[in-house]
Amino acid sequence: MARGTHCVIGAGFAGLAAARALLKRDVDVHVYEVRPEVGGNWLDGVYDSTHLITSRRSTGFPERPLPADLPDFPHWTVLRDYLKDYTDEFGLREHIRFGTEVTAVVPAGAADGTDGWLVTSRAANGEQTRHYAGVVVANGHHWDKFVPDKPGSFTGAQLHVKDYKRPEDLVGPKVLVVGAGVSACDLAVEAGRTFGTAWISMRRTHHFVPKTVYGKPVSELNNPWIPAWLQRVVSTAMLRVVNGPYSQYGMPEPDHKLFTEQVTVNTQLLYHLRHGTVRYRPDIERFDGRTVRFVDGTAEEFDSVVWATGYLNTFPFLDRGLFEWENGVPRRVCGLLPERVAGLYVFGLIQLRGGAGPMLALSAELLADMVQAQARAGRPISLDLARERKPDARFYASVPEMTRQVERERALLARLRRREHWLDTDEQVGERADGDLVRVPANTAAR
Repeated sequence: MARGTHCVIGAGFAGLAAARALLKRDVDVHVYEVRPEVGGNWLDGVYDSTHLITSRRSTGFPERPLPADLPDFPHWTVLRDYLKDYTDEFGLREHIRFGTEVTAVVPAGAADGTDGWLVTSRAANGEQTRHYAGVVVANGHHWDKFVPDKPGSFTGAQLHVKDYKRPEDLVGPKVLVVGAGVSACDLAVEAGRTFGTAWISMRRTHHFVPKTVYGKPVSELNNPWIPAWLQRVVSTAMLRVVNGPYSQYGMPEPDHKLFTEQVTVNTQLLYHLRHGTVRYRPDIERFDGRTVRFVDGTAEEFDSVVWATGYLNTFPFLDRGLFEWENGVPRRVCGLLPERVAGLYVFGLIQLRGGAGPMLALSAELLADMVQAQARAGRPISLDLARERKPDARFYASVPEMTRQVERERALLARLRRREHWLDTDEQVGERADGDLVRVPANTAAR
């Protein structure tokens, strides 16, 4: 499969990182974005009061950090404008086709994608299909709303957090928020402030982590070289001191160890639980009109239910059978590749515990490495990589974990490129001690 133009689906945080990395490697890209502007979820997909939960220093791209005069946790509009500025500064806008929805992505010939991909898109001027050497899927994972199926029916108002913008959207005075993530906590607090009291229902108790520790943003405390077990021990001890037992908030203790699942970076909920402006309820057992019955046998009437229950991972333009799925997440080799397909990359499908920009930039370099390797291989490179990296459906990860993983994958790919001769005619791939790849003239690499 010759290296040619690649399609990037989505111009959000991840799509911009992917496009930038590929263009730096002289890979031409066409970026398809259904909205009229870049930013993805940060363009119009969050509620008005949203502030970053990771600090400005840990959130921006390394080559273009967020301005130093910003507060530690800027308003969401700052990141929206930052992504626009990043797009313009690095010349990405000319590669983006705004107002264009991708409706289908299918192999152009061979079913394994080695003949490239046909991408069908729809815009105001009609529908078209183009051939691409490869496709990078970066359509985000905060748009296909998930609402759990509960027995019975609720006859009050219902709202998913994706459709919430401001307190005027809430139907009160009795509001029940369902969920335990950051959005659920924020909405429960806003509802409590608006109506005097709000309720929050959790299927399981999360570990609640403050935004700052000793005055320093927790997102800046991630160190990829501190072992995960040591981070867990130290952080668990710290949270016991800061939060105390969860029973004092009316909640059961978490049933899992810290960092083994996604944590919730929020301290406002605990504050308002202690003050009575938010009240805890366990999981919902069933609905009966406006009455909500909980698994502990209690019941209460509510005017509205707000679902802050997350999203589905969805690629509506792809055949679901291209992937093996596990708990609603596609299995990927090295976090990016379907198991038996060439030229298809799933980028940004990770819920990070830490700032996104640096990790996306590093992962985008791995993506570019893979695109270059696939251009020289006559078969899906995932077949070779899967012999040493078992495909998995990882979705939650910390920045240190992901940093180590990406560097290992880049080192592995460098070895495979040398062994299998997946090199451009004017380059060889060297390997630095830190696992980064370098492009050097062939006669230099041989010395």
